[in-house]
Amino acid sequence: MISAELNKMLIESLPCLLEKYLDEVNWQEGDDTGSHTVYGDVLTPYLIDCIENDNEQEYTAIFHYLEKLLELNDEYAEEVVYLSVFESISYIFKERSYLKLHLGEKCKKAIERVS
Repeated sequence: MISAELNKMLIESLPCLLEKYLDEVNWQEGDDTGSHTVYGDVLTPYLIDCIENDNEQEYTAIFHYLEKLLELNDEYAEEVVYLSVFESISYIFKERSYLKLHLGEKCKKAIERVS
């Protein structure tokens, strides 16, 4: 998978991020902007905000999306999820262990791996 495909999947799955996504990629390489940058600078802060504001419906939807990405068994997608999302939020799972109840099996393994 390439960045443009992974970025497109993000916006298709979570259209609420479109404006933030466009703000991020418009000054870079457009849809070809590296997914580590997009997921790290767009998705991860949004996910943290959802968790901190107890927006359970939204963070559950994000975790579901991340699970679907990991189920693709694509090396690049896995790397982005592990390094640009879960590694950045692993501290939250230590503070809020109940979040693990919202994770699929692959996401649980990912968070354990980076913690």
